[in-house]
Amino acid sequence: MAQAKKTAAARQHPAKAGEPEVEVDKRSPDGSEGTRHRKEFVVLAARWTGEDYQHEANRAATVGEAIQRGLHPRGDVSFDGQEEHPDGVSLTLAYSVETVPASVEQQPAETTTPRDVIDADGGDTSGKGD
Repeated sequence: MAQAKKTAAARQHPAKAGEPEVEVDKRSPDGSEGTRHRKEFVVLAARWTGEDYQHEANRAATVGEAIQRGLHPRGDVSFDGQEEHPDGVSLTLAYSVETVPASVEQQPAETTTPRDVIDADGGDTSGKGD
């Protein structure tokens, strides 16, 4: 019985079994690279200029989604690039952030929050460039 509980826990939380990359991947629907959680956004190509202010809300949302999925973000969110969307009028923007699965977190106070990201971007994600 105890072995069955350990096996079930390892399936639910692979990081507890020494596989944090597996847990991050399971919790990142847009993919991951190692323990980096990846988030993709689709935007209209005609409205996208790539100016820094356009990334602000996406960086905060990337961190927020990681937290909602049981991952604790660490540090800055990186913009990993863009690709043309199959619809021909949009772009897919990719962002990522280093994470620690909450199931093995040892320093929760070090978690980067959406508020941290917003404050680093000047406290506003309203589209200063509009």
